[in-house]
Amino acid sequence: MRQRMTLLISLSGLLIVALALLILGWQAFTNTSQRMKNTVATQGTVVEIIPRLVNTNSGQRTFFYPLVEFRTATGETIQFESEAGGNPSAYQIGDRVEVMYNPGQPQIAFINSWELWLPSSLFLGTGGLLLIVSGIAILGALRTLFR
Repeated sequence: MRQRMTLLISLSGLLIVALALLILGWQAFTNTSQRMKNTVATQGTVVEIIPRLVNTNSGQRTFFYPLVEFRTATGETIQFESEAGGNPSAYQIGDRVEVMYNPGQPQIAFINSWELWLPSSLFLGTGGLLLIVSGIAILGALRTLFR
């Protein structure tokens, strides 16, 4: 009986972790949605690849960040460095990318890519999976506890 109660408490902890991940995922989704809300789309071109040393768990690594140039609806030419970099680089000089920018502050711009939605997808997916697993396990533990 004591072991079953300990299991139930442990599974409840897993359920709390699942709910926390779902909340983080929802916040990330909301933040990305808000970020996209006041922007307009245009085409940009990668004009340079900027190497930067980044501290990672395995030490310093070089990540490559695209410098993108685009033209606003008013004809102003803007350049910005993407906040998403990688090793290897996901972009090459000359690549065309979809750019999202704020018309009132066109220097606030970013590349519209799947990476924008990665944090929310990971948190929501992992949290949802843990919620299902912990829910099923808790129901099973309760069933055996009250037999």
